[in-house]
Amino acid sequence: MKIILTNWINIVGVFVAVFLYSVIYGLTNDDGVSRNFLQAILASIILIALYGIILWIGFIVALVALDFLLIVFNEKHLKLKLVAEWFIISSPFIYCAIIYEQQRWIYLVAVAAFLISQLLRQKLIIKVIG
Repeated sequence: MKIILTNWINIVGVFVAVFLYSVIYGLTNDDGVSRNFLQAILASIILIALYGIILWIGFIVALVALDFLLIVFNEKHLKLKLVAEWFIISSPFIYCAIIYEQQRWIYLVAVAAFLISQLLRQKLIIKVIG
């Protein structure tokens, strides 16, 4: 169960990366609409929390399910299993990045942040089980 609780690093990592990207994009996007910093922050929170709620639910369920299948009962080859978990969960987001041109970068930022957080999570899991 302690291994499942290490998923917080993935959730926080992806959330922060997508939030920062969304705020920066909102401030620098030149689409004829003027925005201030507060509007960019509010729009980013709405984007991530409300628009992305289905993605968040699927992301968390997939994380927990794959942790049970791959990691909880056998921690050998942990890095390989974490990279495999990243690849499986990131595949739909990579597909969306290919298909949806306007939202491409937000998906790629999320995938990269997830990979980095998975590698950081490896250290956390070793600490928890050690």
